[in-house]
Amino acid sequence: MGNLSLLKSIALDYIMEFIKLTRRALPLTGYAYQDASNVEMCILGDFLMSSVGYDVSSFKEWGLTDIWKNDETNGNVTALERHDNYIFLKDLFSEEDVPTVLKMTRDQFGKILTDWEEKVCKLKPKEVIIKYENDQFVIETKN
Repeated sequence: MGNLSLLKSIALDYIMEFIKLTRRALPLTGYAYQDASNVEMCILGDFLMSSVGYDVSSFKEWGLTDIWKNDETNGNVTALERHDNYIFLKDLFSEEDVPTVLKMTRDQFGKILTDWEEKVCKLKPKEVIIKYENDQFVIETKN
């Protein structure tokens, strides 16, 4: 029985967290949700699609510098809080009794925003998959 528990534990370590987005058909712009592995990844996708969109500069400035004195801000659907070296994101309209929170470091926050700008905003691929593996958020795109 111990070996089976160990195998289940190892298998769970290899389950990848992800969200898949697809570009909307014209005349609509932006991206639409397709699938996600969990609520945290949905929060990240909603933040990038609805709050950040094609303009990452204000969120980068808020999250990566101390120019903004307020440690809390919102996007269209996401509440953000900055505390020490972490950024916390949660759904503004969550129906959960205790809303799920996505926690990331400021470095992770900066990297995902930079990657979103470089790989999605500038290139406008048909499909975007954001994975979380090895403590990093990685954006993959397909045309």
